[in-house]
Amino acid sequence: MPADRALIELTDVRKAFGGNLVLDGVSFAARPGFTGLIGPNGAGKTTCLNVISGYLQPGAGTVRIGDQEVVGLAPHAVARMGVSRTFQTPRLIPDLSVVDNVLVGGTRHHRAGHVAELLGLRTAREDEARVRERAAALLDAFGLADVGGRQAGRFPIGTQKIIEVVRALLNEPAVLLLDEPAAGLGAEDVDRLVEGLRAWTGETGTAIVIIEHDLELISRLCPVAAVLHFGRIIQFGAPEEVLRDPVVVEAYLGAGFAAGR
Repeated sequence: MPADRALIELTDVRKAFGGNLVLDGVSFAARPGFTGLIGPNGAGKTTCLNVISGYLQPGAGTVRIGDQEVVGLAPHAVARMGVSRTFQTPRLIPDLSVVDNVLVGGTRHHRAGHVAELLGLRTAREDEARVRERAAALLDAFGLADVGGRQAGRFPIGTQKIIEVVRALLNEPAVLLLDEPAAGLGAEDVDRLVEGLRAWTGETGTAIVIIEHDLELISRLCPVAAVLHFGRIIQFGAPEEVLRDPVVVEAYLGAGFAAGR
């Protein structure tokens, strides 16, 4: 697939809950690398990721991953196509170790199947060894190599978010959806997150859509960003240009602030 080809493409996507129209004709595309998805609280950003990943079905419109339409597919079917995601609140298994939580994300690459695993066949053992090796390498890339054996639930929320990102990457996704991954992270953890993600995308060509209220982080990572407001894309382009747009300033900070600039 050409490097500049869209890996995610939404066209006129609509989603309502009762009489509340949350996505109102959303159209945008994401290519390999980082695409920011920003906007005020309640703009519909998480709903957009839920539609892409199959957690919600749109009322209208199309969603394509590569060449394939995914509307109507269940989340597990979308995940098998190479789509991984994280959540605003990490969904780890607190009593499991860090590395075991990460291994949950590698099921797409267990080629031998569950029967072979139950029987302990050689192919299953080889799969397990290969996935564990990848998990260890990812934990190392994100500065967590020394804590793989500790219970995930014992870590602060910021570290748990990075563990969830690592788990999502173990799937070797073509598409990665990150929902506020830096919320609750200190400056050191943000740097660790940024460095790990940059290294990953440089090697793989993954398309990463990132929701984030930290606009400085969006500017650091994303060559392009889409602004969602009241369920509509109101601007799309380079972050430094998007964030100077008076319409975007008004959406974030109000008409009075925009008029006074």
